[in-house]
Amino acid sequence: MSALNRNLLWLLGSAVFLGVVWYFSDIVAYILIAWVLSMLGRPLMVFFQQRVRIGRIRMGPTSAALLTILTFYLVLAGLLMMFVPTIVAQARNLSSVDYHALGEKWKGPFLNLDIQMHYIGLLQPGESLATKLQEALSTWFKPTMLGDFLGSFLSTAGSVVVTFASVTFILFFFLKEKSLFLGMLHAFVPDEQEVKVRHAVQESSDMLSRYFTGLVAQLAVFSLVLTILLWIFGVSNALLIGVFGGLFNIVPYVGPIIGMVFGLFITVSSHLDADFALLLPMLLKVVGAFMATQFLDNNFTGPMIFSKSVQAHPLEIFIVTLVAAKLGGVIGMVIGIPVYTVLRVVARTFFSEFKVVQRLTEHLEEEE
Repeated sequence: MSALNRNLLWLLGSAVFLGVVWYFSDIVAYILIAWVLSMLGRPLMVFFQQRVRIGRIRMGPTSAALLTILTFYLVLAGLLMMFVPTIVAQARNLSSVDYHALGEKWKGPFLNLDIQMHYIGLLQPGESLATKLQEALSTWFKPTMLGDFLGSFLSTAGSVVVTFASVTFILFFFLKEKSLFLGMLHAFVPDEQEVKVRHAVQESSDMLSRYFTGLVAQLAVFSLVLTILLWIFGVSNALLIGVFGGLFNIVPYVGPIIGMVFGLFITVSSHLDADFALLLPMLLKVVGAFMATQFLDNNFTGPMIFSKSVQAHPLEIFIVTLVAAKLGGVIGMVIGIPVYTVLRVVARTFFSEFKVVQRLTEHLEEEE
């Protein structure tokens, strides 16, 4: 069989495989999430098996896998217990505010800005920023907001439970049997391609491990620096804003903006009774803290992660992020870069004779 025919068969097989993956996307997502978590949990597995003993008996893979999963859930439960009560309290405060009185109170500070907005046509006669803000807040945070949120949460609780249970079950076996994921892939490829598949999976695992480890470090540094700056500035709920700012920062490009808006929202909701003249400096402090932290992240932490793991041009990453956002929204933006990293490794392993693949993977080859 000629090389051209072989490549065409590979392309056809890849198209069929992608179609199957798309059709069973939920199940594939469970498997991929469990695979990523198994890579993150591998250092914990090694620690539990090598360092934890009961007398002279070392911990086996089953016990280590269970402890690793328990550690994940304890961290998640700790985060929920730390921040959910504060968020619920903020929601209750917002749902009980007299927004009509708040709008009247803020008309004075917004007066000069209102004049300019009317002049350029962004506000109609009789409208003001204060009344617009009053209408928006009263719509978003009505008294029944908390009950509506709980109702919608309970309606989706079933799918959330299924997702957690499925991912946990798959994760247990991925942690217990290190080569299980690779064995699953071998079942779908010819015997003569197993060596290439093993190499691609190993290289992808190494790159993704570095990427997610760096991402966790980036999240921790961003949250810590932001929290410290907000605490120094005397901003309320500094830890809550800092942690959520770090979490939103995972979303490329738009995440930092969302995080800053969240921080401004929490600050406003915590000082609704304050005069605007006192609230404005607090908001400026929040913006300043985010900008300073973002400067540190853009120039030091972020480049270090992408240069050592993704090994792609910034413009390339930007285009990939836009495509991922178009296909999967915010979730697509989060997973777009890791998925692209794996696709580059796979393409270089199986389709290295194509010029476009050579151009997209040339930085990977330089790292060998």
